[in-house]
Amino acid sequence: MKVIWTPEASETFNSNIDYLIIEYGDQVASDFLNRVDEVVMRIKSNPKIYPLVNKSDQVHRCVVVKQITLYYRVISSERIDLLTFWNNFQNPEFLKL
Repeated sequence: MKVIWTPEASETFNSNIDYLIIEYGDQVASDFLNRVDEVVMRIKSNPKIYPLVNKSDQVHRCVVVKQITLYYRVISSERIDLLTFWNNFQNPEFLKL
């Protein structure tokens, strides 16, 4: 199973890491990194483990930590696209999947 990081996923992931380092320090950022690694491994082994939020587009939602949700799309049995790491404190109207 191949996991593709879209430009949006990379950008939002890096923004969240930067924020965590500045506001909470290296340890919290490291814990988040470890949690993301754990979640991505779970998704690779069982892509449908997390609930669908958009059935027609096959978009799933995984709460990485209570403040940040990962949205991803199952493209095929061989490919998953990570779409965005969404800060749950943002206005959901701006979430575009």
